[in-house]
Amino acid sequence: MDKAKPKTSCLKRKHSRPITLTDRDAIILKALHKYRFLTTDHLQTLTQTESRWGMNARLRLLYDHKYVDRPKAQAAIFSYADKRPTVYAPGNKGAALLSERFGINMPPSVYWTEKNRRVRERHIEHTLSISDFMIEIEAMCGAAPSLTLIDQAEILARSPSETRRAKYPFRWRTQITTKGQRHDIMIVPDYVFGIRSDEQPAERNERYFFVEIDRGTMPVTRRDMSQTSYLRKILSYADTFERELALRRFNMTGFRVLTITTSQERVKNIQNAIARLERKSFSAGTFLFKIKTDVQTRLPFHSGWQNSKGASADIL
Repeated sequence: MDKAKPKTSCLKRKHSRPITLTDRDAIILKALHKYRFLTTDHLQTLTQTESRWGMNARLRLLYDHKYVDRPKAQAAIFSYADKRPTVYAPGNKGAALLSERFGINMPPSVYWTEKNRRVRERHIEHTLSISDFMIEIEAMCGAAPSLTLIDQAEILARSPSETRRAKYPFRWRTQITTKGQRHDIMIVPDYVFGIRSDEQPAERNERYFFVEIDRGTMPVTRRDMSQTSYLRKILSYADTFERELALRRFNMTGFRVLTITTSQERVKNIQNAIARLERKSFSAGTFLFKIKTDVQTRLPFHSGWQNSKGASADIL
């Protein structure tokens, strides 16, 4: 049987009826600014739209009027799949609207159609994995009156002025010393967020998290610490903990590192690498792990986490 060819008609704009923007459209545009790439499913969840047909029709209209874009690389990503979700990104008119109406910093020099055209499949897939996780968090907080999502924008707003002025505020330098040699390593979490719980006392009602989406391609360990490895990432977060860099950079009193990866074998290899460390200043609960396979569409936040020693762990 011949392999099905990816549909490309959805990646071509057509002449559509005039559009009047709504509050739901604003939610869509702000969400695309926050996460960069989102699927129809993500946007339906975020806007609490019951009708799939209605969501598709509205996104088609926004696409035809260039408020949103559909990266062409998605045709290759989903060419093998029976169900091919449509991926959306910020469009030129959408970026202009966010800047003019909502005061969001959208550099006028960025031509989003070209930017989206150049993006590679791997980057879209990785970004969608982040979106999968964070949309679950948003939905969970939206359904629980006692929980509030503390997003990156709020974290940045309450950070020291030096962090707020930084070109890349969620990237910082750490120090790792192995075999008497110091390495300066930049750490960049895939996402940073917090959760506030009204059920906890005010002095300890906020938890902060650094998210790492691990697709299993990076070696867990290497002999040369100057080369990328997952253990080097762990050590960078350990240095962040030991020298209170999260407190100094973001006013966070504590944090956990959440790794979403591909298999139990991968988790075990990382846990073994942590166990072999000669000195550990962090607790087993600082690093938490969860598995997400390619066939999973949901990733419950509260359950299924294990700590660096392999024990089940509570997230909040």
